Amino acid sequence: MPRTFRAMLAIAVVIGGFALSGAEAEPTSAAAALCQRALAAFRAGPVNFEESKTAILPSGRPVLDRVVTLAATCRHSVVEVTGHTDSSGDEAENRRLSLARATAVADYLVRRGIPRHRIVVAGVGSSEPIADNARRYGRQLNRRIEIALLPLREPGISP
Repeated sequence: MPRTFRAMLAIAVVIGGFALSGAEAEPTSAAAALCQRALAAFRAGPVNFEESKTAILPSGRPVLDRVVTLAATCRHSVVEVTGHTDSSGDEAENRRLSLARATAVADYLVRRGIPRHRIVVAGVGSSEPIADNARRYGRQLNRRIEIALLPLREPGISP
């Protein structure tokens, strides 16, 4: 059985003026408050990948399904997906791998109904560590996907 590495899914949420239904032309303060409460209640979990692979393991799907639910509720938002790696190996390969993993997450979100134009994908390799790469546990924490749900500048305008 291949070794797997856990990539922690950190949810960074920035709240803005969100609308809860596609029928609303402009975000309302009541809709924003409902969306804000839903986002505050959300608890992240791990999204796993096989070593040097981009396929999301089944254990990460429930976490991403909750992201889909939030993004579908907060329709005037953009989902920003950023892939990270540890510092092992070549940095050019780490950037490619982090982008490929972020793209795999974005593809999952699209298959679940989030429009592609609402998703921004980036891969930053090992340039933004959150832990010490000298230790196995630190490297494990640095192999992660971060998802931010951000307001669109204007409703109906893609990022």
